[in-house]
Amino acid sequence: MILRYFVLFAGVVLMITGCNNLISQNFGTHNLRTVALEEVIAEGLGDADYVEITGGELGNALLVGPALRVTDKDYILRPILTRQQAANWYSGATVRASVIGWFKNNDPDCVTAEGCPPDKSLPIKGLIGPPTDKKNPVELWSTQRIKLEDQVTYIQLYEEPMAWYWNLIMFLGGLLVAIVPEAWRFQKRKTADNNKPSAT
Repeated sequence: MILRYFVLFAGVVLMITGCNNLISQNFGTHNLRTVALEEVIAEGLGDADYVEITGGELGNALLVGPALRVTDKDYILRPILTRQQAANWYSGATVRASVIGWFKNNDPDCVTAEGCPPDKSLPIKGLIGPPTDKKNPVELWSTQRIKLEDQVTYIQLYEEPMAWYWNLIMFLGGLLVAIVPEAWRFQKRKTADNNKPSAT
């Protein structure tokens, strides 16, 4: 009985998640929004999930969120700065940052700012969301001459929302998981009832 309800619950969750993602992707927060960095600093990003930031650049300052296990990857965290902030930082000043970009590191040499310059040919684009706390050493930003604002927006760089067809598969898979076993049980019960000898 418990397994039955667990399977039903899992199917409903998959169905709702896939449906919500399909709707958001086509009509809501998963649409790509292009926003100027100055606007993000002043007003935030509201309910946006997928954004491209213009008018800014990835700073050379860098922190590493070390992998927690063998199968894990380091995180690289960089401030996203206005052109003026970047110029001030290069001149030796400490600058304030309210937007941090991060990504999973595939390059074993990318462990220091000198050995891992930011790729400024790529757009500053990704999904809104913070890294796990254990891989987000915020207390070390002062060593990089970066002071975080009270409210920080995190962007997982170079990531995109799940493709629509995966969301559709998730929805249909959840529908099958939730409905097919129940329909089979109903049919089995109906057949058993029909086969019962009638009372005379």
